[in-house]
Amino acid sequence: MLVAQPAQPASKIVVSQPVESVALNPEAGTTLEMGRGGYQGTLEITAYPAGLAAVETSTVDQYLMGILEVPASWPAATLQAQAVAARTYLAWTLSRGRSINGTRYDYDICASQYCQVYRGPSGAAVDWADAVVATGGEILIYEDRPAQALYSSSAGKRTRSVQDIWGGGGVPYLQAVDSPELEYTPYERWELTVTADTFARVFARGGYSFGDAIDDVRLRSPGEGNGPEAVEVQTELGVTAVTATRFRAIFNVYGPDLYPGLMPATRSSGSRWPQTVLSYSFDVDFEPPKGSLYELLPPGESGEPGTLTVVGEGWGHGVGMSQWGAMAMGTAGATYQDILDLYYGLAPQDAGSMLPDTARVGLEVERAQIFVDADGPFQVAAPGFDPVTLNAGEWTFRRSQQGVVIIGSGAAVYDSPLFRPPRWRPR
Repeated sequence: MLVAQPAQPASKIVVSQPVESVALNPEAGTTLEMGRGGYQGTLEITAYPAGLAAVETSTVDQYLMGILEVPASWPAATLQAQAVAARTYLAWTLSRGRSINGTRYDYDICASQYCQVYRGPSGAAVDWADAVVATGGEILIYEDRPAQALYSSSAGKRTRSVQDIWGGGGVPYLQAVDSPELEYTPYERWELTVTADTFARVFARGGYSFGDAIDDVRLRSPGEGNGPEAVEVQTELGVTAVTATRFRAIFNVYGPDLYPGLMPATRSSGSRWPQTVLSYSFDVDFEPPKGSLYELLPPGESGEPGTLTVVGEGWGHGVGMSQWGAMAMGTAGATYQDILDLYYGLAPQDAGSMLPDTARVGLEVERAQIFVDADGPFQVAAPGFDPVTLNAGEWTFRRSQQGVVIIGSGAAVYDSPLFRPPRWRPR
């Protein structure tokens, strides 16, 4: 039995019976705030061995209205191109089947940057909503299936071919093209400089041991369209090859952890870059220590480290549509069809049966507790109990050994077997 003490003598705590899952159905006009998002679809909170998962069942239009990928102040054509790309990516994701986590926690698509950033439709800007409506039902189709409409923030001068980032044979609509964004993107050029010792420590945390003093670091590329690049680290013991994707991931994960004052680097404005290595479009330059002593010593015996400089452009994987490039094109008067044609070489078409009416969006997983703030009444349903209408207010959902426990503060007491009155322990 969960026992709670009221924050004030006049308030009451409502504690529910533990259940395996609960479904929150907001009434018309009610928004359920959770984390940084506001949701209006059915919100299911389910207990799993690893913690609670929150999944929203949303209509496709509700989902698209809640996408938060580009500023709503950008040109209408840019927003429309983004709406088609986001709708296409949803259709492609649904068509390919669920991920491992999606299967485990019963959702179709996640709500983070690993899928598409989704915060719910409650705060959708008018211009973004107009773009969703103006392109209603349109997606990009390749060989009678939804295209994998990848996009990222900024590509720099040129986007990347998909096979050069993740390998494989590639597809025609995800090939490198010039991106007209250099006068607009804030990611035109970025740079990171670290000592060889710092570089070695960061990569040791990521599982790489170079085994000796570093003599050289080079980027090896098979050429555009021919597959992934690799960074080669040379010591007296030999050469260690690190794929460009792994190189970026290790710097971004372990660099700030080990050297928070150094990574991400500081840009000229004085603020930090959003990541240590912002994209896969980079080159490396290794500068060995200078001086007559170093020049007389054999490789690997300099006694002091050199420096590694990583210089790149863009932010993100760089495959498919560049959002800053789309912004530049929209500003110059291009239509959304022009933007999609440049980056994908495809024209938007009606999705038809390729897009279902609803999707299940994974909002949170593996949480000990989830907080929901309802701005109006909503109905809560649980297996084995009749639905109950709850009032607006703050509600907490906790994981217990028996399942989900609901806790809410306020004056209401609910006459339902789902809820049991609290038993107060004397102090």
